[in-house]
Amino acid sequence: MGLLFLALVLALLTAAFALQNTDSVTVRMLLWEYQTSLVLVILGSVAVGIVLTFLSSLGRRWKRSHTLRSLQSTVESQGERIRELEKELHLSRENSPPPISG
Repeated sequence: MGLLFLALVLALLTAAFALQNTDSVTVRMLLWEYQTSLVLVILGSVAVGIVLTFLSSLGRRWKRSHTLRSLQSTVESQGERIRELEKELHLSRENSPPPISG
C-alpha cells in the first residue's frame, strides 16, 4: 500500500513538473533531429525509465518465483515424509509388547 502511494505521489509530481515546462525543444541524437514539446520529452523519458526498470526486475522476479516453487515442493515432500514416519511410529507402538514393570 505504501509503495502504491509513493508511486502516485511521484506520478503527480512528474505531471506537475512536465506541465510547467511546455516550451518547444529540439531533440538531437546522432543524425536524427526532432522538434517537440518539452512536456513530451519529460513524460517520454519517464515512460522509458519505467519500462527499463520493469525489464531489469524480470530476472529477479523469475528467480524468486523459481525458488518459491522449489521450496514449496520441498515442504510438500517433507510433509509427506513426516506423515509416513508418524504412521510407522504409531504402528511400532501398537505392535510392541507392553513394558515389564518390576
